[in-house]
Amino acid sequence: MSDEGVDLRPRVITAAQVRELLSWPELITATRQALIALATPGGTPAGSSTQVAVPGASLHLKAGALLAPPVLSVKANLRPDRGSSSGAILAFDHQAQRLEAILASGDITAMRTGAIAAVAADHLHPGRRPVLALVGAGPVALMALRAVRHVLQPAEVRIWSRHAEHARAVATAEGAVAAESVAAATRGADLVLTCTPAREPLVLQENLQEGAVVLAMGADSPGKRELGPGILDRAVVVVDVLADALAVGECAQLTGGTEGVRPLGGLLDAPWSPDPSRWTVFDSVGSSAVDAAAVALVLERARREDVGARLTLD
Repeated sequence: MSDEGVDLRPRVITAAQVRELLSWPELITATRQALIALATPGGTPAGSSTQVAVPGASLHLKAGALLAPPVLSVKANLRPDRGSSSGAILAFDHQAQRLEAILASGDITAMRTGAIAAVAADHLHPGRRPVLALVGAGPVALMALRAVRHVLQPAEVRIWSRHAEHARAVATAEGAVAAESVAAATRGADLVLTCTPAREPLVLQENLQEGAVVLAMGADSPGKRELGPGILDRAVVVVDVLADALAVGECAQLTGGTEGVRPLGGLLDAPWSPDPSRWTVFDSVGSSAVDAAAVALVLERARREDVGARLTLD
């Protein structure tokens, strides 16, 4: 305790508490603001991202900050080649210069990924009622679908997964249709959302409708790839974090140069005019600035509602 009687011990915020404290409208708005700040010189401190490969898994490390409110988040997620990831986020108040909380990271990662997809869909897709193909049926895919539905009202949702039972279960729960193949899901879809750990292309250009918008959310480490040859080279390409996308995202497969690749945050304050003769591909690798924005929302409500057990590290 401090002299003023304020408890300064770090909070421990569980996955269930994170889900209770985060709401889609607030998170989508905060994500949009963070992406704009990320693309604005001096808008937010430069974040960092790195990965450490170990046998059978990789450790993903992201650090990002907001100036207001003063939040510095450091996330470590261990992602197995097979199975679910696990990890934690350390949240610091860099103004007060202290550790404020330790948070379960899984749902923050899934929900901020969904919020990034929603911001991209809202800005890049010209219609309000698309036919949506969801490639993947895991936790991140489910969060992305729910987030996108907050900004668009799909006329139809088709879901494919390598595990057919997962696709059927999610489709039943979400009022969608389970597709028998990626081709069946994507043919005729004007919005394609991919959220898988694939290391071989799933979405092929012959199955993409002309002018389709593709939100590629899965390729975030070396060797991952969801989009087939030729798609990026025939598309207008937008990214969340340019340097990371060129290193480990779908953009690592670009063969025609990177001059036309644009950060989403730099586009959000102006109307978007898609080229109907080309695909639009949004290549997302995840943003540490959006992590910090999500953490800030969780902490603001946790303080207000006094959520989270207190931990003594001294």
